[in-house]
Amino acid sequence: MALLADALRPYEVAVVCGPLLGGAFLALAAAAALEVEFAFTERVMPAAPGGLYPARYRLPPALAPRVRGRRIAIVDDVMSAGSAARGTYSELRLHDAVPAVAAALLVLGSTGADFFQQNGVAVEAVARRPYRLWLPAGCPLCASGVPLEAVSQPAI
Repeated sequence: MALLADALRPYEVAVVCGPLLGGAFLALAAAAALEVEFAFTERVMPAAPGGLYPARYRLPPALAPRVRGRRIAIVDDVMSAGSAARGTYSELRLHDAVPAVAAALLVLGSTGADFFQQNGVAVEAVARRPYRLWLPAGCPLCASGVPLEAVSQPAI
């Protein structure tokens, strides 16, 4: 945690925000280490999912004033495609926040990191590892006809 907080410190953020069910608890710890505010986004799945990144990430209305006009660090535990961090970025921009840095303990490949760099947001990681990620059109398993499995949470 100290390495991640140290990587965020030069960006002088006022808020650390993470997607719930991933980086929110890490974001909370980073915010505490930096002595700044904390926010989170919640994953919302559409009624009829479609597209490559169907989930949306929503900032609870009570947190909107906390991020408006402020420099934000988006923190997730692991970033590969970066879908949770991307969704958080989009939601924060809707609330006029200023994402300054996206960070993760582990960045796999470059897909997620490339998105942030193309949008002028720095990317920090405690560790980076190579990772191959394909769009459906280029996926070798899709091309060979291997079906994808829909995974859902078990009923409680």
